[in-house]
Amino acid sequence: MKVMVIGGGGREHAIIDKLLESPKVQRVYWADTKVKKVPDKVEMTIIDSLDFPALGDFAEENGVDFTIVGPELPLTEGIVDYFLNRGLLIFGPDKRGAMLEGSKTFAKGLMLKYGVPTGKHVEIKDLAHGKEIIENWGTPIVFKLDGLAGGKGVVIPQSPEEAYNELEELIRKNPQQKIFAEEYLQGEEISYMVLVSKNSYLPLVPSRDYKRVYDGNKGSNTGGMGSVAYKGLISKEEKEYIEREIIQKTLKGLDNEGIQFTGILYAGLMMTNEGPKVLEFNTRFGDPEAQSILQLIQGDLAELLYGACQGNLPEELPFKDGTALTLVLASEGYPGEYKTGYEIKGIDEVSCKVFQGGTEYRDGKILTAGGRVLNLTVVEDDVDKCREILYKEGQKITFLGKYFRTDIGL
Repeated sequence: MKVMVIGGGGREHAIIDKLLESPKVQRVYWADTKVKKVPDKVEMTIIDSLDFPALGDFAEENGVDFTIVGPELPLTEGIVDYFLNRGLLIFGPDKRGAMLEGSKTFAKGLMLKYGVPTGKHVEIKDLAHGKEIIENWGTPIVFKLDGLAGGKGVVIPQSPEEAYNELEELIRKNPQQKIFAEEYLQGEEISYMVLVSKNSYLPLVPSRDYKRVYDGNKGSNTGGMGSVAYKGLISKEEKEYIEREIIQKTLKGLDNEGIQFTGILYAGLMMTNEGPKVLEFNTRFGDPEAQSILQLIQGDLAELLYGACQGNLPEELPFKDGTALTLVLASEGYPGEYKTGYEIKGIDEVSCKVFQGGTEYRDGKILTAGGRVLNLTVVEDDVDKCREILYKEGQKITFLGKYFRTDIGL
C-alpha cells in the first residue's frame, strides 16, 4: 500500500509514524513545502497543500492507494471533492462537511437547529452593537473570528475596558470578516474526536490540549503547547452524554442536510456544571492531540483509514490502557514574531517519540523553520511517569530560542 500524507506539522509526522507500523504500508509520500529528514519508506514531495492539480497528478503517477489530509485549509477549500472527482481515494470530509470548522455561522446554525448543547452566540454588526453586547452580557466574554484561524482567532477579555479595546482592534484588523460574541463557558476543556465513515463513527480516546503559551494557561492562544490523552480523562457517563447529545445529533444533522461526512469529527468541549457544551468543531485530527491519541491506538491505522474511505469501519477500536503525553518545543516569541534557521541538536539522543513540526532539513542539518518546532510524546502508566520522562528527554534537545511550557499534564 502507498499512502500520501498532506501537511507539514507534527500531527502529520505522527500520522506517518503510525502508518509505518503497518506491514501493509510499502511507502509513504509526505507532501509539504519544506524538506524534512525522514526515515526509510518515507519520501518527501515538495507540493503546496493547496495545489490540488499537482497533488492529484502525483497521486496518479505514483500509484497512491489513498491520501490523508492533515491540515484544515485544504479541506475547507475542497481538496476531497477535487480528488473524488478524479477517482482518487482520500480521507477527510468534503467541502460542505468541512464547513463545520470553516464557518462558525454554519456550525452554530447546525447546533441550534438540531439541539446540540453550546453557548449563546451572536454576530457583532458594528462597534456600537458590540459595546451593547458587552454591557448586557458582562465579562469575561468571548470574541471569535468567522473562518479558520489556526487555533488563534479567539480573544477572551476579562474586563469591559479590555473587551472594548479588543473588539475595536479585531474590527480594525479584520474589516471584511464576521466577528461573533459568545458566552464565556466555565469548566475544563476536553477534545473529543471520533473517526467517521459516511456518518457512522468510532470514538477515539478523549484528550486535552494546552492552548495558552505560558504556564498556568496564561498568555496568548496558540495552536497548542502540549496534550494529554487517556481513557479515564472523562467518566463513562460523560462519554455517553457527549456521544448521545453532541456526536450523534451532529452527524444526524449533517445527514439531514445532505452531507455524508467521512473523516475526523473533533468536538472542542467545555465541561460545564450543566454538562458538556461545544466550543467549536474541527474536521481533522487535532494538533497536538493527535500526537498523543495515535500512540494509544492498538491496530493498523492504514487499514483503519483506508477502510473508512470506503465506508467500512470495524465494530470497535481498541486503545492501550496507559497515558500519552505530548510536549511542544517552540521558537521563542511564538505565537508572535520569532526567528528561524537555528540548528537543532540532540534529536538522536532522545528515547521517546520526536515528531517534526516547524523544521527543515538543509545541508545535512535539521533547522528550525516554524513556531512549533518539535513534539515529544511518551506513553506510560500515568501522567507523573510521563512528565518525568518527557521533561528529562526534552532537555537533551537544543536549539537557540527553545521554549516550552513546564506544566503539561498538570
